[in-house]
Amino acid sequence: MRALSIGNGKILVNLDEFGRIIDLYYPYIGMENHTNGKPVRQYIFTDRLYQDIEWKTSLSYLDNTNIGEVKADIDNKLSLIAYDFADLYEPLFYRIIKVYNKSTEPVKAKLLFLFDLDLYSNPYGDTAFYDPETNAIIHYKSKRYIGIKLLGIMKDFNEFTVGKNDVFEDVNDGNLKGKTIENGNVQSALAFSLSLNPLGSEKAYLTIAFDRTLQGLRKLLKRVTSTEIESSFTNSYMFWKNWFNKFEIKEIDEKLRDLFQISLLVIKNHMDQNGSIIASSDYSFVGVYGDSYTYCWPRDSAIAAHALDLAGYGDLAVKHYEFISKLISEDGFLFHKYNPDSTLASSWHPWLMNGKRIYPIQEDETALQVWAIAKHYEYYKDIDVLVSIYKDFVKPAVRFMMRYIEDGLPKPSFDLWEERYGIHIYTVSTVFGALKSASKLVADMGDEVLSGDMITIARYMKEEALKRMVHNDRFVRRLDEYGNKDLTVDASMYSPFFFEMVEPEHVVMKNTIKIIEDLLTVNGGIIRYENDYYRRERSQPNPWIITTLWVAEYYAEIGDIQRAMKYVKWVMDRALPTGLLPEQVYPDSLQSSSVMPLVWSHSEFIITLDKLITNK
Repeated sequence: MRALSIGNGKILVNLDEFGRIIDLYYPYIGMENHTNGKPVRQYIFTDRLYQDIEWKTSLSYLDNTNIGEVKADIDNKLSLIAYDFADLYEPLFYRIIKVYNKSTEPVKAKLLFLFDLDLYSNPYGDTAFYDPETNAIIHYKSKRYIGIKLLGIMKDFNEFTVGKNDVFEDVNDGNLKGKTIENGNVQSALAFSLSLNPLGSEKAYLTIAFDRTLQGLRKLLKRVTSTEIESSFTNSYMFWKNWFNKFEIKEIDEKLRDLFQISLLVIKNHMDQNGSIIASSDYSFVGVYGDSYTYCWPRDSAIAAHALDLAGYGDLAVKHYEFISKLISEDGFLFHKYNPDSTLASSWHPWLMNGKRIYPIQEDETALQVWAIAKHYEYYKDIDVLVSIYKDFVKPAVRFMMRYIEDGLPKPSFDLWEERYGIHIYTVSTVFGALKSASKLVADMGDEVLSGDMITIARYMKEEALKRMVHNDRFVRRLDEYGNKDLTVDASMYSPFFFEMVEPEHVVMKNTIKIIEDLLTVNGGIIRYENDYYRRERSQPNPWIITTLWVAEYYAEIGDIQRAMKYVKWVMDRALPTGLLPEQVYPDSLQSSSVMPLVWSHSEFIITLDKLITNK
């Protein structure tokens, strides 16, 4: 389980529930996990080896900053506190470790770390060696160099070794044999000796540095001292404490405020310096499906950027919109998903269906990005900042959406759940929202005729949706590829109100929310749709965080705060002690059944909180 994430736009580091480093992403956030999902093992050796899985460990974000706090009881004599953080400027990860002797007798101990890195996420052709120039262990392959340094105050680590599949045996007896180089599927270990006075303590410092060259890595490692790390810790703490000053939430419950701040950190940590925002950094699915959530979905990232806009971080949102504006296809749409380096990512949407060529897209993804940019302009009025984004992305995307219409509704594409082909109420709502919201930006950019056409098309689309996508006075989730109504109740049918296609008090909308609650509520949360089988291991489907928050957003919008808070509190109870939210949970235990964290879950929490504040 991923329990805590830390990053700076250049690196992203995840910790598991034992406080171990389990994911190391560099040079793109979400691309190239150099642990390949294997934890960095940590041990204390006294009379025997105390393994990390034996420790009683708790994790949290220190005062809601982007600094991880790990507390562990090792045995009845020893405990430790560690503070994990990324340098504000460089691809450097630091861990400050303070080991405590709780006994009245002196204790001799060793702190050990075992690294089993797979550079480029594969174990072949790596080299690990001891570098006397920097007194560090360096792993490298091609253009990836990772340096590991363990030091104390005025002293460095005492022992080290490298090897292949034999390093744990070396660690097990507490004495590392000092082998200086190995290649292939390599591991390395470092040890730091501790002399602990009765009721005393001692500090150690772990540094992991990243670069594309040996020269660059050595430059980073040479600046690392205990004084430098302590200074970086102070700078990081002050920076992150002040980073939250853009959003005023004084009147909100402290637990809401805490999760709001953690949610912002999750989005920020999953955002690359180039503007890409990945869905999740949880690498565990690679072993299950041979793929992961470490991609930039335009759908998820648009919602995340919108949450940043609502929270006052418009500069970060613009960085994402700039990233997206470079990805648009020649036809004016966005594909399924992208790698963090801007290349096209893996997909399961076909280019040929029933013998006919189709676009392998979810049109809602293109629409959501246009909608989010339009909302950004509505909030910030920064037309000068959006000139290139408008020219490169918004205008061609708008023209595509206006062309890709038949009989008043968007032509078929895949749904937001990436499972079905047809005309979906969520897609209709997002396209409507994009055309209506962006018409102001388009007009202000001087394209008044295009703006007028957008409003006309949006108005007609609403009429057609209310005429053709309603059954028994409630919305249907889609018209299938043959034009038949799909009557399955789906939580995404909340979308007509959210994207302002209908008023929340419209009778069809009220009936839709009622049937969503009546048929999709499972153990207090909301499942995606009737008989959902994705990640299902029980008799009932799994409730999702985002779907539960959608219903909360509806009640917040109409001013029913008490009912909205019922769903919000359910979501808050699903968070880890660190504040991370999953994608979905099991219907009985309500424990995570999928990736952790999911950026979309945290984004919807911010959106919900904004609605609660606005309509309180």
